[in-house]
Amino acid sequence: MRPLIDRIIQDGHCLDGGILKVDRFINHQMDPYLMKQVAVEFMNRFAEAKPTKILTVEASGIAPAVMLGYMMELPVVFAKKKQPSTMSDFYVSKVRSFTKQRDYTLIISREYLSAEDRVLFVDDFLAYGNTGVGVIDLCQQAGAALVGMGFIIEKEFQGGRKVLTEAGVKHIESLAIIESLDNNQIKLKGVKLRKVNIYEEANRCLLCQDAPCTKACKTGDPARAIRAIRFDNHKPALRWVKDCTDGDLERAEKACIHYNWPIRIKEVVNSIHKDDVDDSQYPSLGITFCGIKCENPFFLASSAVCTNYEMVARAFDAGWAGVFYKTICLQEIKEVSPRFDAMHNNATHGDFYGFRNMEQLSENPVEMDFDILRRLKQDYPAKVVIASIMGQTEDEWIRLAKMAEEAGCDAVELNFSCPQMKHEGMGSDVGQSPELVKTYTACVKQSVKIPVIPKMTPNITHIAEPAAACVEAGADAISAINTIKSVTMTFDSEVSGHRTISGYSGRAVRPIALRHILELAQMGEGFKVELSGIGGIETWRDALEFIQLGCNNVQVCTAVMQYGYRIIDDLILGLQRYMAKRGVNELSQLVGERLEKFLHPDSLDRDTIIYPKFDKDLCVGCGRCEVSCNDGGHQAIVFNLETRRPRLVGTKCVGCHLCRLVCPTGAIGVTKRIEKKNK
Repeated sequence: MRPLIDRIIQDGHCLDGGILKVDRFINHQMDPYLMKQVAVEFMNRFAEAKPTKILTVEASGIAPAVMLGYMMELPVVFAKKKQPSTMSDFYVSKVRSFTKQRDYTLIISREYLSAEDRVLFVDDFLAYGNTGVGVIDLCQQAGAALVGMGFIIEKEFQGGRKVLTEAGVKHIESLAIIESLDNNQIKLKGVKLRKVNIYEEANRCLLCQDAPCTKACKTGDPARAIRAIRFDNHKPALRWVKDCTDGDLERAEKACIHYNWPIRIKEVVNSIHKDDVDDSQYPSLGITFCGIKCENPFFLASSAVCTNYEMVARAFDAGWAGVFYKTICLQEIKEVSPRFDAMHNNATHGDFYGFRNMEQLSENPVEMDFDILRRLKQDYPAKVVIASIMGQTEDEWIRLAKMAEEAGCDAVELNFSCPQMKHEGMGSDVGQSPELVKTYTACVKQSVKIPVIPKMTPNITHIAEPAAACVEAGADAISAINTIKSVTMTFDSEVSGHRTISGYSGRAVRPIALRHILELAQMGEGFKVELSGIGGIETWRDALEFIQLGCNNVQVCTAVMQYGYRIIDDLILGLQRYMAKRGVNELSQLVGERLEKFLHPDSLDRDTIIYPKFDKDLCVGCGRCEVSCNDGGHQAIVFNLETRRPRLVGTKCVGCHLCRLVCPTGAIGVTKRIEKKNK
């Protein structure tokens, strides 16, 4: 039974003397959903036995027995280990406890066990079979028919099955069989243990504040190590646990407060190889943007993550190089409640892939916001402070831009792209008009000396058209993209029973953002302009993609809303390590380096093919590849139901690689590119 086996592997612990501890999900803390799965499995295996009563022993057998009784609509009785004062007429049998190394009695009232009963016995463990022998004795005393025995876990090496078989039990079922616990290692019968997928495990981490696992460990910081893995820095993660023993990691794992089962910290750490990059040789991430020196390319995007002095100051202290402060306007802004919604997988919580917001601009008084920007620049002179502004008329754009310059801001961003502005003539509607953005950019550019950076909307067919108009008007750089107009349908995001179109962000939009950045980078020689990339950036690798398409810096919003300012640690760490590994000394060397890889579809190679390659060791036989290829591909995979192995039909395969993308275990790779046979 795979769910049970998975839990034993994840949460089972061995103790000296052949004891398997499963108190996290069976015999102390119980997992009701797992107990239901156990009951369904027992019901299927004993359906033909036609029992009339479920029998178990207190206490650990009660949960699966009650669940099974509910499923089979049968009464459940459990044998007590002490005689209650209210019980006078009963059957009794003496049993030896392996775990506690003492004798105890099993007692059942004669009222609840009789010769008319067909008994199905269910318990948590089958070890030496002593409890089973006691149950056989009780049934014999009552004249009841024992039609079967079901055990959640059987320790095969202790011989209990043989004892019960010799005692006359004909039908015994165990849902998980332990072959041995030698050296305190769990060896499950018929189960080939696979190494933990460290990224899948790290993605389960709740990323706790003041993490209990680290507090329990004491010799290291496993929470920081797991966070490094989560944000694509698995090899450097070892630096935070280099002095930890297995005992330290086990204590950390035990302290994990995950709502389901603990993160397998020890197994994750032990699966990581030593880093092959010398961290003493990490290069600087310094880069110039619009003539402004930046300590790194990571900025906060104009949004809810930077709405007051305290927030931005904490971000600067954490390591962020700059901020595009939340957009300032002269109109009164009143926000709705709730204003956010998110897209999760199958009603999961916390980790969303798409984020929708109905938030508009800063609600602060204009003078307050510019005072905040003034103080930020005074207190953090090495950081880059950029004011994002939005006007409704030329006069308003000019007035706000001048206030930004007077406040000491390094640059001003012109927000032509907010998708949910309630005021006419503002937001993304402006950004769709090359004439308007050119006019507003020109008037701002003529009124201030600091760099001017228009922010483009993605809610347009050709983003290059308004961007080119901004460049013609003198724009120093372009920010792209703002959020994408969207609709979500969850009831809990309604505002007084109503909905509206609003902005969509998060990692789901990154490919769309990259498409727009590519189009901006390819505008042509007459429109070369610096780019600031925005859209779905969570990890350093995401940021690198924007940089390699031509961005001198990147802005982050939704990932900060999910995970906090602390993600800057791994953004910096990952990008520095990548540069060190490649031998790149200046970040500017990476800007736009992948642009030459992008061709028009007509220019792509259509005369060669790469076939998928199947790894038998990694394949678990789920058949997902065949299902997808058969129903959504080219019917090029045959699945053997007996061996549960796929086979590629080369004459039908077109090299689309749908199979590789749907494989849940990574068992499908690629072969070398070769000439097509029908060329």
